[in-house]
Amino acid sequence: MTATMTGTDFITPIRAELDDFEQRLHRTVRADLGPVAEAMEQILDAGGKRLRPSLVFLAAGLGRPSQMDNIHRAAMAIEFIHNATLIHDDLIDGAPTRRGLRTIHESLGANPAIIIGDYYFAKGANLMSQIGNTSIDALLSQTVMTICFGEMLQLTSQRRYDQSLEEYYAKIERKTAVLLAASTFCGGVLGELPEPEVEAIRRFGRQLGMSFQIADDVLDYLASEAEVGKPVGNDLKQGTVTLPLMLARHDPSLDGQLDAILAKPALQDADYAEVVRIVRGSRGIDESYEYARTFAEKARAELQAFDPSPHREALESLTYYVVGRRN
Repeated sequence: MTATMTGTDFITPIRAELDDFEQRLHRTVRADLGPVAEAMEQILDAGGKRLRPSLVFLAAGLGRPSQMDNIHRAAMAIEFIHNATLIHDDLIDGAPTRRGLRTIHESLGANPAIIIGDYYFAKGANLMSQIGNTSIDALLSQTVMTICFGEMLQLTSQRRYDQSLEEYYAKIERKTAVLLAASTFCGGVLGELPEPEVEAIRRFGRQLGMSFQIADDVLDYLASEAEVGKPVGNDLKQGTVTLPLMLARHDPSLDGQLDAILAKPALQDADYAEVVRIVRGSRGIDESYEYARTFAEKARAELQAFDPSPHREALESLTYYVVGRRN
């Protein structure tokens, strides 16, 4: 297994399930009412990797699932919850576009965006309740609480440039890793894996999520807007302090250049552009990728609990993909 794998390798063993999932997803959304359905259709049509549903199907495939409809319900529920968080995130950030399309609050206004986000949170919970598994229900409700708590912490830590690594980890765990861990946990439970293996695949999801978010934070500095689907340096403009900036601040070769800019009472567009330029040229980029690779290695280690199979190999390829992707 090498890091040269393409982003689609992990889809191979679940291609049929994902095709079926996509049809079910759009059919379920179209059954909703007017603006609520139209808004979610817009998000779904904008693309996205369907990473979280893929994790549900791949984790379930490690076992011997007997109820495919329930696996589809879980995958759909998690995708709805993920998209609900995006709607609310975009509103909080004031983001004008996502994946090249106008965001919901830009198209319809702030109040409809809040309602539509709430609706799909509830829809996700409703789909999960139809499965009738108390451990999944408990984990999912805890996951949504954790995501919301993380959003609140992120708002209260804006422009705090002296955050510790532990604080950063806690933030990205709540923001991203918990939902990826919930995806693999649900797949493991519905794949009827024994409890130790359910826990192993849940830990895999968490480690993968940490790796994914660190790589995403690097992309916010490196990629073009066309590649990431949102303005470059967007996190910085929102006051969100991420690992590349944290590490760049401690790069002795920069001789305090970053702190001099960040100490200004108000940053202008030219200041943000300069910070992005400095971080790009700093050791913070390579060091951040090293942290992402370390989490990816921890995720791969969890897969040793499972016999070799196309699903395990696909999950392994994912650990390389999340670090090496460009969007």
